[in-house]
Amino acid sequence: MEQPSIQFEEGKPCPVQIAGTGGGLSFSPAGDMLLIGSAVSPTPEQIEAWGGKWRAKLYTESEFPAIALFAIGSEEWIIEAPCNPTQQERETPGFCEELYAKDSYEMGAILVDSETGIIKKIRRVELDEMFVERMVMSWNPFRGTGDQYTKSYDQDTFNQRVAELFKMKSSKQMWMSSW
Repeated sequence: MEQPSIQFEEGKPCPVQIAGTGGGLSFSPAGDMLLIGSAVSPTPEQIEAWGGKWRAKLYTESEFPAIALFAIGSEEWIIEAPCNPTQQERETPGFCEELYAKDSYEMGAILVDSETGIIKKIRRVELDEMFVERMVMSWNPFRGTGDQYTKSYDQDTFNQRVAELFKMKSSKQMWMSSW
């Protein structure tokens, strides 16, 4: 049985439920990346920045999957997009291999008003090959079932660790200490 496709359209309600603000990163089985950014009543400047220049970095901490960080327009607006590779692998097996095998790297980026659920801006963002390579390499030990050589995090443990990281460092501090 085929699942219905999800369509995103500017000015329409976002068909995906979004909790809170920030960024949610997901992957298709073909390795396509999608970032849904949720902001409280995005300003015209934020909407314009969403369509402008993007930079991507990874925040790494030993013994934890790297967290993708995106500076949108400038380093004044940074979105963190934690993604649990173990959970993602269950949902879309082989996504890392498919992502890494692509000839070029881009991500769909959707900006949603968290108060109304309306999509404000949709665009494609080109990603640097080195960013994707480092992300895939850093996530590899955290995929699949953990054993004595590899680790994995269930979703609750992952969420707790992310919350701890965000209590210790601001987005700006994470960005400045990332590569």
